[in-house]
Parts: sequence; structure tokens; C-alpha cells
Amino acid sequence: MGFVIFPIILGVAATAIVLGITRTKKIHATWARAAEKLGLSATGSGWSFPGMEGRLSALAIKVEVYSTGNKNKTYWTKYVARFPQKGMAISLKRQTGLSRVTKFFGATDTEIGDVHFDDAFMIKEESAQHAAQYLTLPRRTLLLKLFSLYRDVELTPNKLKIVIRGYEDDANNLITHTRRLVSAARVLAGINENETTMRESLERRLAGDMAAAAERLRSQSVPAEDVDTPILEAELLAESGRLHEAQQLLTTLGAELPADEEVAGLQRAIQRMKPTEPAAETSDVDMQELLDDLFVSNRLSFETTEIFDEHYLGRSVTWSGQFKSARDVPDDLDFQAGAGTKMVVAIAEVEHDLYGVSEVDAIVHVPMGTAAGLQRGDRVTFTGKLLKADSMMRNVFVEKGRIVSQ
Repeated sequence: MGFVIFPIILGVAATAIVLGITRTKKIHATWARAAEKLGLSATGSGWSFPGMEGRLSALAIKVEVYSTGNKNKTYWTKYVARFPQKGMAISLKRQTGLSRVTKFFGATDTEIGDVHFDDAFMIKEESAQHAAQYLTLPRRTLLLKLFSLYRDVELTPNKLKIVIRGYEDDANNLITHTRRLVSAARVLAGINENETTMRESLERRLAGDMAAAAERLRSQSVPAEDVDTPILEAELLAESGRLHEAQQLLTTLGAELPADEEVAGLQRAIQRMKPTEPAAETSDVDMQELLDDLFVSNRLSFETTEIFDEHYLGRSVTWSGQFKSARDVPDDLDFQAGAGTKMVVAIAEVEHDLYGVSEVDAIVHVPMGTAAGLQRGDRVTFTGKLLKADSMMRNVFVEKGRIVSQ
């Protein structure tokens, strides 16, 4: 009987070895294809872990697999871009429950004065002034986006690192994550020529001027390595009602980032956008219900858009808040309306999973001149119809607005 079983055991073992060799060769070939597409060199052979390394856009790039644990191993894929930070050395990682406790008991954490950013990250820098100078609006926005896309991100004085759980065996994923890494590292290393343009665009977006923010980005040429600027531009075009232009841009991005969650999500959101079709339910929206749905969980912009369009588009609101600003506009592209006044009202604060405590503003289109006489900090109540939400800047847009008390 033993003579029969022994050959069977040998056959099973031999089959397992052959399958293992075949899979290993296939994975190495996958990494080699990705490396060639990216312009990097493939590393590793035989039974060793695969890897890629080289230089892209003046950055030293290395992608590799490693394992942790002994008996029950866990595999990880690590993407690293090395660069010298200009003028200062800063380290930054996600604020966790443990880091908040250690900070409470005296651990050093630099704060830059942006409550949303300070609540989200642990920042290590000897000078808070230097940290604030380095962490410009484009860099803060970029880092918040990265931490929404990837759970494990760390910035140190000489590198940006992204770690993803699992032994990567998909070339599209390798290409996509590497290009996102390079694009982000260019901004953090100070070699992105469009940082000033991005800052001006984000400032306009923060004020609720989505169309003007999109136009600012479209005025500049974008290097091939920069994928963050066209993603932002596509999102702004879509939110401004220019869906065809946004879709064209996303189609091009899809070829560069074939496995990107944000690009695919924005494409789905655009296909569902029906700006002139209100939601079936027209009852007044409870503010807290909307805030909990849209601005508390750690969602990307396209996810917020999908929820908003399904549950809130076209519904009525009667909300109150503190008046912040107002300006008359002859033709407002954000609301696809004629002349009017764009009024900004702070309606609430929310505790976000990533951003910490965040202020939510309502951008309200009201008849021209009706906000005259209001001073910053005044209490104002308004009515209107919900049009869209911007999760990145935590803004809610309200069309056909009317001021009912002040």
C-alpha cells in the first residue's frame, strides 16, 4: 500500500512545484510589463520577490514586495519616491487614535493653524512656521486626497511612501499606483510647475466658484507626469455642468491610470448626472441627515456625488447659519443661472473621519442685491433647492435661494 501512496505524494508535490514556478514566472512577467510601460527597470528573478526601480521626473522610484510575520505571512506592496525636501525637513503621517492619546500626554506634534489638517495628521517639524510654509493649500489638499485613496501613506524628509496590503500581480494596478505616487511626489518635492495655478484654483473652489476654478486650471499646460491637476480639472468641469469636456478628459486619464478608483468613480458619477432632474422626494431636507451622509465618512468626491444625486438633488431646504460673504455675479456658471448674488453661509461643523472638525458652508444663489447690508457673522435663514455638494471643500450648493430672515 505504501508503494502506491508514495508515488501519489511525489506527483502532488511535483505538481505544486510546477504550479508555483509557473505562477512566479507569470508575476515576474507582469511586473516586467509594468516596468517597461513606466520606463523603469524590473528587478528580482527566480523565487525572489519582483520589483521595479529607476528615475521618473527627477525622482528615484522603487516598488517592491515584502512580507511580515513568520508562520502566517502577510504580504505588502510598497511604492516609494525619494526626493530632497526644499528648505526644511518635515515628517507627516495619519493621526490615529493612539497618536491622539500620546499627543494628549505630551507627544510633540506641530500644528500649522488649519484645524482640518491638524486634526488629520501628526506633523513633525521643529518650527510650526516652517511647516505652515511648506504645507501650502495644494500640498494639504493633495495629502488629504492621498489619505482618502490609500490607507498607509507616510511623508518623511526624503521620501513619500505608499504601502498596500497584498502581493500585487496586476500590471494595471502597478502602473496606476506608481503614477499617482510620482504625481504627488512632484508636488511635495516642489518640482511641479503648476503649483501656483493649483493654489489659485483651489482658492476659487473654496469660495464656491467651481467654474472659475476649472478655467484657471485649463489656462495652463500640464506635464505628462502630473495626473492630479487633470483629475481636479475633470471634477470641476463636471460640477460646472460641462459634462462632455469632463468625460473627454477622464477618458484620456483612464488610459494613463487604468485601475484608478477615483477616475472610474468620476466617470460613473458623470454618467448619472442629470442636473435638471430633481429627486422624486421634494420634502425639506434635515440638515443633520445630509451632513452625516455626505461629510462625516471618509469618501472620495465621486462617492459623495452619487449619494447626493440619489437622495438630495432638487430637494428643498430651509436652513440657518452665519453669513460669511456675498458677491454679485452677472452670469453664474456654477448654478447655470443668470445674474444673481452668490452668498456663502457657514451652516455647521462636523467631525470627519479623516479631516477632524470641519466647517460646512452653503453656497446659495439668491437674487441680485438681496444680501446687501449683511455683515460677516450675522445670523441668516434661507430657503432654496439643493443642486450639488463638494466633499473636498465641504460645500453644499443651493439654487433658487431666498433670504427669509436676517
